[in-house]
Amino acid sequence: MSIFAVSFAGLVGVLNLLLTAGVIRRLRAYDILPAARSDPGRWRVVHKPPRTMRAAGERVGAFHGHTVRGEPIGEEFFARSTTLVGAFTAGCQACEERLPEFAEFAAAFPGGGTQVLALLVGDARDLADKVRQLEPVATVVVEPDRGGPVGEALGVRAYPALALVDPGGVVSASGAGMEHLFLDPAGV
Repeated sequence: MSIFAVSFAGLVGVLNLLLTAGVIRRLRAYDILPAARSDPGRWRVVHKPPRTMRAAGERVGAFHGHTVRGEPIGEEFFARSTTLVGAFTAGCQACEERLPEFAEFAAAFPGGGTQVLALLVGDARDLADKVRQLEPVATVVVEPDRGGPVGEALGVRAYPALALVDPGGVVSASGAGMEHLFLDPAGV
């Protein structure tokens, strides 16, 4: 009986090690790790960022809309220089978590609010706090529904959606978090 118990315990131990190794390998596939200790500002993502809007290399579509200040806005917004874009919606927990980081980065972005576009989707009353937070650092557009002209032009599929758009309206990077905008291409 004791040989059976020892054999069973050994088999359970080996199975436990195999399962633990599998879990660790799976978790590493989703980890965001520093690319090199010598350059902590660069990040490498082992997996591709989630498709939240148009992908790198795709062009933003034509659109016409209005900012919260009533100013007209269209695809010419992307003509001057690289633009930071963020799309957020009401009632989205991930949006609540990412918005402060986006606003902080937008405040330091070259060109300031003239080169940062924030799209907020939902009822204007529900978005009032977000508008107040973003208006000093971005050009803000509110659309009542998913599928509005700006959201369609950007190809927004999920929220939050972030992107860098090069002059001329070509997306250079996109994803759900700021880390997706500054990937080490060798790590993807």
